[in-house]
Amino acid sequence: MRGLTSSRSAWILAAGISISMLSTNSFAGYEAGQKLTAGRDFAGAAAEYFQSYSSPRSAQEKVFSEWGLAKSLQSLGFYYSSSKYFSQIVRRGPTAVNPYFRRSLEELGQINNTVALGKSHISQLVKGENLAPESIPAAARGFYFYYLGEENFIKEKYEKSSDMFKRVPAASSYYSKAQFHLGVIANRAGAHSRAISYFESTREAAGADAWVREQSALNIARVHYETKNFAESLKYYAQIPRESDNWLEAIFESAWAFFMMAKHNNVLGNIHTLHSPFFENRFFPESYLLEAITYLRLCRFDKVQSSLESFRDKNKPVFKDISAVLTEYKSKKSELFKLVYDYRNGSLSSYRSAWAILDSLSRSDAYKEAYRAVRYSDAEIARLSGMGGKWVSTGLIDDLKGFLAKKKAVAKVDSGVQLFEQAASSVAYMRDLVQQTKGIQAERFEGQVDTIRRSLNVTQANDRKVFIGGLQPLKVDQQIEYWPFQGEYWEDELGYYVYNLDDRCNASAGPSNGKK
Repeated sequence: MRGLTSSRSAWILAAGISISMLSTNSFAGYEAGQKLTAGRDFAGAAAEYFQSYSSPRSAQEKVFSEWGLAKSLQSLGFYYSSSKYFSQIVRRGPTAVNPYFRRSLEELGQINNTVALGKSHISQLVKGENLAPESIPAAARGFYFYYLGEENFIKEKYEKSSDMFKRVPAASSYYSKAQFHLGVIANRAGAHSRAISYFESTREAAGADAWVREQSALNIARVHYETKNFAESLKYYAQIPRESDNWLEAIFESAWAFFMMAKHNNVLGNIHTLHSPFFENRFFPESYLLEAITYLRLCRFDKVQSSLESFRDKNKPVFKDISAVLTEYKSKKSELFKLVYDYRNGSLSSYRSAWAILDSLSRSDAYKEAYRAVRYSDAEIARLSGMGGKWVSTGLIDDLKGFLAKKKAVAKVDSGVQLFEQAASSVAYMRDLVQQTKGIQAERFEGQVDTIRRSLNVTQANDRKVFIGGLQPLKVDQQIEYWPFQGEYWEDELGYYVYNLDDRCNASAGPSNGKK
């Protein structure tokens, strides 16, 4: 032990390596990095480690220098850059000559919590499904098993996926998301009560993660809707706050719940919010068809025609522009990320009619994940430009910039492919809606509302509770005031509109065009 510093001894012992197995002379480069690490000169240490890593005098020096380099970069806040070397260590697996496998996996889990490595990066780490569970360190089990579960979930291997999600420890930051996926799997299997239990567990474990809590509430509402418990579904839709990105989705989906309960005026009130000019660039084409069917149930055939015409006028140019986007980017899908990025930052002037779909794409996980990867990579590249000295002379800067540039490129390619598929699905969805309008139009001409009811193959709920104010239940002592709608929209009233229309199928009274 005579030639070892106390700092070096600690690092080696932590790796589980016998100090007597090492030769002091063969670790000269690594020793220089250790001395700088002890003095907290992480920038100098990174340069020394990289130099000994690039030109090692032994295989052991390369291993130890690689770990030292990763830790130094991490200490400097170069999280993406450090992930390159931690990942290389992990991909070699838990072997006798790879002492830092377990600790590197733990560090990657922490880094992912800080800057989100991205699914493309992580999928390369969890490919070794043959790893024994005991080889995964306790501190990394949440990270490892969650993403292994997600990999299998994407491949629709739900049994394998469920097994992995159940291995995520309750103390892990990945526990709530694992419970969420278990809820989705349970619901797919028809185990609705178990699915709700998982989603409730997700909400409890989510803590400050508003997105997870809201997605759980949405999914509980959807399970209740699927099981025809419409009044209960509305309670959970109402839990999505107005400032949330999920709020309009809750408004739209709850409109269908109101429809199933024959609460026609609530349906029309929710749709009125969706059609507000405040949400011009949000994509809800089906809302016009729901509006038309609702008017059909009220035997207001002139309104049915108006809704169908609005659908056509609104969506014909959308269909034209998004089809043009698909044509242009069919052979260059990787560039679609840039188009969505330009829309999001306000610099896009083309494809104006397709902005509603581009807005939807910009809110997708496929876009957000790539955006984070590009943003974090660019931030580190900018910082690297200010690191001179041995970082330049040893080639460390060039090495890291190359890695970061590749990470950005992969993120854009993966995102572009997914965004193209989503845009193509939107076109198929719109084509299907056009076909549905023909059936609605035919029933309007026939004036046979019962026929369209049968074709919907749904059962109206007999729950006669009164709902007003969007998703809020009516209180007994609550006074309601209606006034005629004259084209104005009040932002603070969005989500609280309720129509006041009589049913012409069963009443002879004249129409009332009031709207709250």
